[in-house]
Amino acid sequence: MNVTITSGNIEDHIEKIGITVAPAIEQPMEKNHFLNLYTALSEKYPNFYESMVQSLNAFQIRKKFIFPARGEIDAVTLAVPATGPVFSFPRKVGMLQEAETDLGDTEPIIMDCVRIFKEHFPHKKILRVGQINEYIFTIGTQLTGTQFISKVFTKIEMPPEGEIKLRINRPVDDYNRIIELSPIIKAEAMPPGQPPQIKAHGLKVKVDINNRDMGNDLDTDTIRAIIQVSKTFNETKLYEFLNGNLGEG
Repeated sequence: MNVTITSGNIEDHIEKIGITVAPAIEQPMEKNHFLNLYTALSEKYPNFYESMVQSLNAFQIRKKFIFPARGEIDAVTLAVPATGPVFSFPRKVGMLQEAETDLGDTEPIIMDCVRIFKEHFPHKKILRVGQINEYIFTIGTQLTGTQFISKVFTKIEMPPEGEIKLRINRPVDDYNRIIELSPIIKAEAMPPGQPPQIKAHGLKVKVDINNRDMGNDLDTDTIRAIIQVSKTFNETKLYEFLNGNLGEG
């Protein structure tokens, strides 16, 4: 059975911007920088940055997204590990009946958040920016995610209970294009002693577009170009790739 992946198959989607900085961020030593960053972001974008969580080894900003008649999620919208900040933008929430946040074009917000980060961490160089999109696609009940991946991307015949996971980097020009695929199962819990009831099979797909050259402090135009390349790939080339068009793209 053939399965065609389109944007209509998206059950869950989160968009992220990951930034690698140098020197590395030292949590205990940079407390005031974090506080100033939180204040600036929460005042400018209260719809994304609400509450701060800080410890000796971690810094996060969280936001509660409420979906009337469906529920709510408490999402991490900014995490700052030692490598650098990761800004997150939930777009579709599968656990809440595919509720959508209706964010629209996030590029202006992303660019401004990067500017605000640089303003409060002026002693850091930005060496890499990656736009990451994490999806869960549903593919129905006739074909498992394992079978789909093996059929499209390998010549291996896989049984339904087999296991497979792929990580592919197809670099082009100045950018890495990293795609990770793994199968998932959407199951309903059953009474003790009974196996879960499978409701649907799916794919977990992670797409990371980032700059290959890490020798310079990236400027605004370079960061914006990375986002544009990522946007084009995710809107068109990704679906060609997932459906077996494995040309250069």
